[in-house]
Parts: sequence; structure tokens; C-alpha cells
Amino acid sequence: MNRYGIFGGLFDPPHLGHLIIAQGVLEEFGLKKIIFVPAYNPPHKHRYSSYRVRCRMVELAIEGNANFLLSGIEERMSGKTYTIEVVKRLKQEIKGRLYLIIGADQWLEIKTWRSPEKLIRECQVVVVPRPGYELNKGILRRKGILTSHTPLIDISSTRIRKMVKQGANIRYLVPEPVLRYIRRQRLYR
Repeated sequence: MNRYGIFGGLFDPPHLGHLIIAQGVLEEFGLKKIIFVPAYNPPHKHRYSSYRVRCRMVELAIEGNANFLLSGIEERMSGKTYTIEVVKRLKQEIKGRLYLIIGADQWLEIKTWRSPEKLIRECQVVVVPRPGYELNKGILRRKGILTSHTPLIDISSTRIRKMVKQGANIRYLVPEPVLRYIRRQRLYR
């Protein structure tokens, strides 16, 4: 059975950390593809760039990697887009086992998500460590959660947006096509 990684998030902007994590998880767990799913109307976030802008940046970030795909599934959903609902929809469209990729920060807040226990039953969850977030690996193992050994990448979209606003150079933090797009569209100023 084919295995697909589901990598959701705002991607505002997508950065090299996202790509390193996606490639690492793809290889570590023998996945066929990583499907990037930009959030359309997330319940826990309130300020972000337009969906089309974020999708375009993801397209630019993943171009040239045949193992990375962009899904616009959340745009076709009404109301707030909860991960459990996204996973259920993707399971209808994709024939294979789904591996949901989340950061350690997200894992530590998963109890605030809609139906977290059901989510864990619907797909295999892969937690990616992040600097500054301590994981209890015993609890993860008991719940059947996988932990990734991808390199710890201390890059955040929030920090990148602040840097752009301050006029700092974000080269080497985002893929070159994304950098050009941010500059051309005058994002985050």
C-alpha cells in the first residue's frame, strides 16, 4: 500500500525548514509523496496572507521536486478547516495510508484540536521535533505516534515575516523563487 505524507500549515511563507522536514520524513518513513496542504480557514490562526498567495508560494517552493504535491482541498471545504475533516476528505481521494506530519509544538497542543483521538485513529501521526519543545517519547510510543529524526531546523515563518518587515535579508531561509515572489509582491511590509 502506498504511503503519503500530509503536511499542513499556513506556509506564510514556506521556508527551507519545511522542505528539509518534508524530504526527511519522506525518506525516513518510505513515503511515496508529501502532500502540502495550505490552511484555508484555520481555527487557531486569525491573521495571515491570502490563501492564493500562500498556495502560490508553496508551488514555487516545491517546484522541481516530483515527490512534493500541493493540495487545494481546504479551499473546497466550508467553514473552519479542521485537520480531522481534511484527513477524512483526503482519505476519500487518495488510495493509501496517510502520515500526518506535525511539529512538536503542534503535538503539545493537540488536545485543543477537534477530535484528536479520532485523528490518531484515522492516520499515522509523525511528530517532528522542534528546538525548545520537549517531547515525552514514552507517551508518543504508547499512543502509536512516530517521531521523526529529521534535523532540528530553527526557522519559523513568524520570524521570517518580522525580518521582512524590518528590512532584513531572508535569503537562505526561503527558496529563491519564494524570495523573489515576496519581494515582487511586497509581502510582509
